[in-house]
Amino acid sequence: MTPRAQPSVADLVSALDDVTREQVHLLRDIIGSLDAELTEHIKWNAPSYVLDGEDRITMNLRNKEGLVKLVLHMGATRPEDKKGAPVLAADEGLVDWASDIRGLIAVADADDIRAKEPALRRALTGWLAIDHRAPAA
Repeated sequence: MTPRAQPSVADLVSALDDVTREQVHLLRDIIGSLDAELTEHIKWNAPSYVLDGEDRITMNLRNKEGLVKLVLHMGATRPEDKKGAPVLAADEGLVDWASDIRGLIAVADADDIRAKEPALRRALTGWLAIDHRAPAA
């Protein structure tokens, strides 16, 4: 039995409904324009962005709220403290923190992304500037 080839990010995005596809395109454009050495691939059946060998931003396209979300995380190399203070203090009020190193940014629609774009850029740039290998302070 031959294993199925994983679809490309472009193939995955093209298969989305029109509303979700527009949001994903906008978010991909924002993330892709950040001043960081990111590699895009598929994780959790959605676009994900790797920095220095660790997934740092992953889209969540299938959730009970029906929203497009960005999951901010630090891979498996750094221990997570669910009661700890978030490592990103300047989150622009966009991040719903689940732990010190994992949070969610939810967007309502394409207009919401456009309205939040400057704040998203600042928050994501700050997020990617944090060394995922450094121990929590």
